[in-house]
Amino acid sequence: MTFDKVKTSLFVSTILLLVISIVLGIATVRQSNQKRHLQNKLNATQKDLDSIKSKQDTTQNKAEKIIKEFYKTVYNYDKSQKEISMTTVKELATDNIYKELQNEINVNNSYSPQQNIIQKSTVKENEIKILAYASSGNSLQYLVTAPIYQVFNGTKNNFEINQIIQIENQKITKRTTIKLGQE
Repeated sequence: MTFDKVKTSLFVSTILLLVISIVLGIATVRQSNQKRHLQNKLNATQKDLDSIKSKQDTTQNKAEKIIKEFYKTVYNYDKSQKEISMTTVKELATDNIYKELQNEINVNNSYSPQQNIIQKSTVKENEIKILAYASSGNSLQYLVTAPIYQVFNGTKNNFEINQIIQIENQKITKRTTIKLGQE
């Protein structure tokens, strides 16, 4: 038997191309499936991240509302600190913060040389700056800068109060006044 070299090489080439085509087809299908699997995984991860970010934003927004309400309650009054709604303070903060504030008010009132001192204090909500930063556990910590406008015995006194506020379970648990360096 004699083999026709042309026909034999065409047959072998056809078989070889068929095998290569099948292997490439299988590789393409696998790559397509792997790409689809990775895309699904990426989409699921993105949804999880969006959900976590949404929860964090919601938590942070709630915390910022609590902080702003606290500052508006504590630093807005027309005649004296005795006007502060301690009921609202008790709703926004823990008992320790409530007691600290009560002591602060008592000390301020005991040092007044006259009983008729008109002291006015104002803080504007839109001027309160709140910066969240890393915290541990369930507590959230914020650096709060609030410009306070006061009139004490007819003298205007404007200053900024800088405090680190810690919030746990939707209540202010710690309030630390700090002094920031000048820019």
